[in-house]
Amino acid sequence: MVHSDILRYFHAAKKGQKSPWTKRHVALFAVIASVCIYWMYVSYALVANRESSLELSLSSKHRLKFVPPTSWTSDDVASWLVSVELPQLRKTFKNNAVNGPILLELSERAIMRDLLITNEIHMKRLLQEIKILNHNLNSSHKWNGPSKPRGAGGPPRKVGATDKPVQEVKLFLVGDNMEFSLDDPAKAPEPTAVLHKVSFLKLRDLVSLATEELSKPVREFVTHEGELVASMEELPDKVYALADGQFFVFPVEKIGYQQSIFLPSADRAVTVTTLSLKPRVFRVEKFLDPNECRQIIEMSKASMSRSTIAEKGNEAKNGYDSARTSSTTWLNQRADPLVARIRQRVADLVKVPMSLAEDLQVLHYAPSQHYWAHHDYFDPSIYRGFVTEAGQNRFITVLFYLSDVEKGGETVFPFAGDDRPVTDFSDCSRGLKVAPKAGDAVIFYSLLAHNHQEACPESNRGCNLDVRSLHGSCDVVRGDKWAANYWISNK
Repeated sequence: MVHSDILRYFHAAKKGQKSPWTKRHVALFAVIASVCIYWMYVSYALVANRESSLELSLSSKHRLKFVPPTSWTSDDVASWLVSVELPQLRKTFKNNAVNGPILLELSERAIMRDLLITNEIHMKRLLQEIKILNHNLNSSHKWNGPSKPRGAGGPPRKVGATDKPVQEVKLFLVGDNMEFSLDDPAKAPEPTAVLHKVSFLKLRDLVSLATEELSKPVREFVTHEGELVASMEELPDKVYALADGQFFVFPVEKIGYQQSIFLPSADRAVTVTTLSLKPRVFRVEKFLDPNECRQIIEMSKASMSRSTIAEKGNEAKNGYDSARTSSTTWLNQRADPLVARIRQRVADLVKVPMSLAEDLQVLHYAPSQHYWAHHDYFDPSIYRGFVTEAGQNRFITVLFYLSDVEKGGETVFPFAGDDRPVTDFSDCSRGLKVAPKAGDAVIFYSLLAHNHQEACPESNRGCNLDVRSLHGSCDVVRGDKWAANYWISNK
């Protein structure tokens, strides 16, 4: 209707006729012209903005193609968001200074809580694209660019001088990939995963990321010495992840490796030396002082009696055997304050609650006395009466030497460095032999590190036993041997 009125207006004006619609049509024409001009302006602005965004994507595409995400700046991340058609998130990411390493570690929890992105579609798309980035990054040693190319062009840009360095954190799961190869002891273990320590993420975020990465419910991080990591500031370059229910196990680095462990209850540190990789055997120097050794011996002498061994079968019974000829007594932590102090010191050392420990066993070996090679754990298929819960067993042995021995009395581990079957359990000529030294302690593990809390199925009830932990006490040739030990269970 307006179009026909305008035509009539121009026809009348051409013939010189006066029309009553003149003012009305002029006004309408002016409105239409204004709308058309505004529409053209808006369209141009939208096209220009789109071209600018596209230009941003294209100008940084060359860099994104050749620079892996681990080296992306926050500008690179903004360009990447455009390239994967999530430009609406650029401002949020820029305001939070999200660079490449942070991007790669983002979890759904961090996206919602720290970036405040609640749009479910955007979040799912973002997580999918991050997953693709990580897959492409890990599937090849050479970075081949983002998963969805959007063009190319533009010179590569240098990493900005203001970008903060990102610290890599090597993550190990206790018992997994922690051991040096026996074939190549000089080769360092590979981490189970590598996380990035950045101020943007909190410790609980890294724990969540570790849970996703390891596919196990990670409870906490501990250091190489077993100390709990309580904050990002305390996070070292290498940490060990403890899954739910797991206890700390001393990592095996290489034979002869030494580390210092602080004992809060004694207000001093001790040196722990790795003696064997398989089984895990460690020596602790000067764990007890000479006076403590003498006191334990004196308070035990009056109650010593012949040592017993567990009997096979469905009942928890002990008996005597020529394989074990030493004398034994037991000291409860309530017997003397010294025993309570030593018990707490052991807890500080192995990082396991002593509520799982038996009483302190004190041992005396006279000349020609011994305890032939045996396991401290109870094989569920043989000693059924001593295993009351699925997977429950003796886990750690902490053995103290209370006296020196003139000759003999070594603690022997036949399988240490020797895979041959053991046929003579009295043989003290093979494997690792640890000579007694008053005050020193020996730690060894009877269960495997990676599944020490596993509830073994009925068909394989010994799935978490370390058969290599076979050990014995060699004959005392000259002198007397006094020792003591704690047995600590896994549950």
